[in-house]
Amino acid sequence: MKQWIMAKRPQGLVQLADFKLEEVQIPEISEGEVLVKTLYLGVAPVMLRYMTNETSFERPMEVGDVMIGRGVGRVIESKCATFKIGDVLQTKLGWREYGVIKDDPFYMTYKMLTNDLKPSYGVGALGMNGFTSLIGMRDICKVRKGDHVLVSGAAGSVGSMAGYVAKALGCSTLVGIAGGPKKCKLLVEKLGYDYAIDYKADGLFEKLDTHFPNGIDVFFDNVGGELLDEVLGRINRRARIAICGRISEYLIPLTAYHRPKNMYRIGLKDAKMEGFFVYDYRENYARYELQLAQWIREGKIEPLEDVSTGLEEMPNALISLYNGTNGGTRIVIISQ
Repeated sequence: MKQWIMAKRPQGLVQLADFKLEEVQIPEISEGEVLVKTLYLGVAPVMLRYMTNETSFERPMEVGDVMIGRGVGRVIESKCATFKIGDVLQTKLGWREYGVIKDDPFYMTYKMLTNDLKPSYGVGALGMNGFTSLIGMRDICKVRKGDHVLVSGAAGSVGSMAGYVAKALGCSTLVGIAGGPKKCKLLVEKLGYDYAIDYKADGLFEKLDTHFPNGIDVFFDNVGGELLDEVLGRINRRARIAICGRISEYLIPLTAYHRPKNMYRIGLKDAKMEGFFVYDYRENYARYELQLAQWIREGKIEPLEDVSTGLEEMPNALISLYNGTNGGTRIVIISQ
């Protein structure tokens, strides 16, 4: 089988030279393990931090290790009572054609319940991206009818779902921030946003005032930095902010992080700002999947997938996230 390993640690953004494709034997399983054939793999901006060991929730990576990554696969051999042959799992498969998985919390393995929708949705809409959007919009921000909602990183894998969830919950106005005319057009024409703001164009903060003349009720933030600070300056009383990511500061040192000047407005406006991590909500995954699947069937969510084919495409798929060329959930088909 083929698998990608980390050939060297990235210096700045990831490059093709940071990876190496190698051929190895399909592994044999021991008691308590299952062999999973990889169907789909996803990529996420946080993978750069995996490679530089800047996360506390993944095992440290060494040069020569198989690239860490979640995906969807089918069990083809089992010596584990929890999973049987034929089960479709979303789990930490790594960048490889076959993965050995244990019934161990590290793998965050979840057996998909929905079999009438595309299994690739387990990488996005019915996986961690969808769950993250539901947690942020419904459970933390408690979006309701009449809310004026802003999403940063709105064309990405999480942001594209967050908009749909806000609409399904009845928000009044939905505005997304993305980079470039193409992505902004995508927000309005494909992803259900009422308005789009191009952060690469002039007047970003002035456009916030244009689209939110009466203030912002809900902010789902994937970007952080100065943008978050500017939004804090425009929040309404009892506003709710979900801190999902801070991609604007992933590549800069801690000393260069933006120092907010508007944090005081959280107290002034009796507002709430809460960070969260999807792995902490594991006990709710089944309910999340069933709710999101229902909205997909009802046409309230139309998942957007940015698809490539072949394990060989994994590095390019990840690099595309940092180049800003993707829209929706970035998926690589490994096996049909």
